[in-house]
Amino acid sequence: MKKLSIIAVFALTLISTAFANKTIAPDFKGVDNFYKSFPEATEVVYKAVEKFTEVSFTWHKMQLHAFYDGEGNLFATTRHIEIKDLPLYYLLNIKREFAGFTPTEAIEFDQVDTGMSYYVTVANAQKTYVLKITTDGTISVFKKMKN
Repeated sequence: MKKLSIIAVFALTLISTAFANKTIAPDFKGVDNFYKSFPEATEVVYKAVEKFTEVSFTWHKMQLHAFYDGEGNLFATTRHIEIKDLPLYYLLNIKREFAGFTPTEAIEFDQVDTGMSYYVTVANAQKTYVLKITTDGTISVFKKMKN
């Protein structure tokens, strides 16, 4: 009997968590699109930000973020990746164009309209840059910061 009550409490917790995740942004028009694209998503959290909704979630052991416009259409997804997982060509370009800087963080950004790009943070003792790298390997400075 004790095991049954523990299972019941666990099941109710799961159901209420799933329900709570869906009601965080009740006006999110893309909820159906989201669950069609990511049916196995867990740890789902919706966050309305001005003209779009950001959905943070875990999918196939990856922490992802999906972005939906006001009509509920997916327009981009992101995920953190290891520096070592960037294409070698990109790493060589960073080393050549930003000698003396160390890559510290990378984000894969897949935008529906423009395709895949990467945002890579590089730093040295004086400066930190966030670089945008397009699929053809072109590097541009997205943001400059002082340390």
